[in-house]
Amino acid sequence: MFAILTKIFNYLQSTGVLAAGIAFILAVWKAALPLAQAHAKTAQEKSLLTAIEGLVALNAQIAALSKQDRFDAVLNDALTFASDRGYTWAKSDLIKGLIESIYQEYKRSGKDIVPVATTPSSDVVEEKPEVDAQSTTDNTNAKADASKSDSTDTVESDGASDIAKLEGEVEK
Repeated sequence: MFAILTKIFNYLQSTGVLAAGIAFILAVWKAALPLAQAHAKTAQEKSLLTAIEGLVALNAQIAALSKQDRFDAVLNDALTFASDRGYTWAKSDLIKGLIESIYQEYKRSGKDIVPVATTPSSDVVEEKPEVDAQSTTDNTNAKADASKSDSTDTVESDGASDIAKLEGEVEK
């Protein structure tokens, strides 16, 4: 058996078929390898773009984050996604550009972007009017109290002092 294989190998070597076959395999390998790598990178790029689109859509709905915080969250998650999958070609600057372009496309498509929720700082006090279940006449009386007018026909509604003032007006 070994003798037969040796005769076949010697025949292929003497006719040049073995050398031509090896050269052909190397040529195909050199031509096919870049195509396979390009195809793999294209698949990686599509995967990364899909992940960034999902992250942008997710973070666009979080009102508690500022715009910069949203960008930073997407960047951090996209870099983690790329490093977990071994995408060594995905650098921070490339991902930043992709995030910005995908965010702009997201805005142009008319999808819902939640506005940033603004919270006042601790030194700013925001006064909100209290809503009571009182009638509108009480509200007008409260407005009259706030204006502190000196007219005698203003009726105030804050207790015993009001009753004393009314009794004084009746006696006049």
